[in-house]
Formats: sequence, C-alpha cells, structure tokens
Amino acid sequence: MRDQLELNSPSVIETSSPQMTTVSASPAGSVLLDSSHPFYLHPSDSPGMLLVKTAFDGKVYGGWRRGMLIALSVKNKIGFIDGIFLQPKISSDVFKFWTRCNDIVISWLLNSLSKAIAESVLYSKTAKDIWDELEGRFGQSNGPQFYHLQKEMTESTQENLDIAGYYTKLKRLWDELDSLDVCQHCTCPCRCGGKIKNFKSQQDSRLIQFRIGLNDAYAAARSNLLMLSPLPSVNHAYFLLIRDGKQREVYISHHPVESSFVAAQQSYGGQKVTSAKKFNTEIKKGTQFCNYCNKQNHTIEN
Repeated sequence: MRDQLELNSPSVIETSSPQMTTVSASPAGSVLLDSSHPFYLHPSDSPGMLLVKTAFDGKVYGGWRRGMLIALSVKNKIGFIDGIFLQPKISSDVFKFWTRCNDIVISWLLNSLSKAIAESVLYSKTAKDIWDELEGRFGQSNGPQFYHLQKEMTESTQENLDIAGYYTKLKRLWDELDSLDVCQHCTCPCRCGGKIKNFKSQQDSRLIQFRIGLNDAYAAARSNLLMLSPLPSVNHAYFLLIRDGKQREVYISHHPVESSFVAAQQSYGGQKVTSAKKFNTEIKKGTQFCNYCNKQNHTIEN
C-alpha cells in the first residue's frame, strides 16, 4: 500500500540513511511514500494510541522500556528515539514528514507515562529528547533496586504455587534483574569460550536457586537434578519436574484405592488411635472395683 503525499516539486525525498530508497517521484508532481518507509504513517496510527498496557510510574523501568522498544519496532519508528533519524533542515523536502512522525512518537511516549512523569517531559522538542531523559533518570542501575530483586529471589519458595507458577515467578525476577544491565557484557568475538562458561555458571546458580525453593513433595526430583552431569539448564529442569508431576498423576489414576487408603490414613489415623485409646481406657475402668468403698472404676490401690 502506498500513501500519496503532495509536494511543491516532484523531487525525490532523501533521508540520512542511504538504505531508504522507498520514495519516488511521479510525473504529476507528487511523491509516493512506500508503506515500509520509516516516515510512513498508517491510517490507524493516531496520537491517542496506547503502545503498552500499563503506564510507567517510576517503577520497573526495564519492563516498560522493553515493551516500548518492541512496540516502536513494530511501528518502524525506533529511529526516532535512538538518533538514527535526526531532524533535517527546514528547507528539506523531508522536514514535514519527519516532523509529523516525531510528533506522533512523542504522543505515544507521553501516553505511556504517568501524569507526573509525562508533565516533566511535556515540552521536549523531539522523541529522542524524551527517551534520553527517561534513560538518564530511570535507566541507570542502582543499588537499592538490585538489592530488593536479589532479596526477593532469595526468599522465593514454591509454597502453594504449582511448578508452572513458581517457575514463572522466578523467571520474572531473573528477567527484571537482567534488564538492569548490572553486569558489563563483552561484545567482542570470543575465542576462549569465556562467554559460554559465564552463561553456564549463571544457569547453574539459577538452577540451584530454583531447586532450593521447591516443596518437599519434590524431594526425590530435587535430588535427581543434582545427580545429572553436567547440571541441566533451568528450562530442562522445569521440563523434568513437569514430567515427574504428570507421572505421579498417572500413578494415582491407576491406583485409586491405594491412594485413597493412604490419604485416609494421613487424615484420620490420629483420630482412630485416639478413639481406640479412649475405648480401651473405658473398658479397663469399667472392670475395676474397690473393695474398700464398694465402688467401681478404681481399686483400693489408686
């Protein structure tokens, strides 16, 4: 689909990137802008559009940032926040198209912020200015946030959650910790295998953390995980635990009587023993007779 844009002259629109050749001139003095061009706006693109479900209020910046980057990438507008599409000269044929796209990206950013934060960046001239302001204010790793994430991960246990819920809980914390970029990751080509070793070390640590929080019902599975060499990834451990749970469900379905008997013993065993003791005591007391006072339920000795 192409969007026809009227210009004063039939000159071809040029951008700062040499790869953008999706604009052509027509003999009628108009320019055709291809839908794949970054300056193209779809009819459904409106200033009131919400790109993320929850407005950013100063908390969990990494998650909000991730959602915005995905949404802007889908809209082909990442270049307006990372500096690829810089503001052209006013005399350029590109200027009004760039201005329109820049303004709509600003609207999308403001819509995704809480009222207080949006007001603090309301008068920024470009979408990149807003993004840089947010990155500088909230994107820096900080000790307290790192501490709270580590503390929450350390205290996380399965409790009443199933395996899927417990794994999802930890996975969210791990992803949020990774989004803080607390570690400087090497981007150069690796020949010594250090990257692979570091990643394996991280996976092993998270596996142990995942294993520690499991309920006692998975005691056998917990031991089996440590018997594997090399240690499995967290994802594979999750798969093994899910399979173990399904196998137990199959066993119970094929042995309903035995399972019911065990459950009954666990639930009512104590009550039965108590009742039996009480009955035996009553029988014992009923057969006792005191020769001194001629009464039952005790003897002259007690």
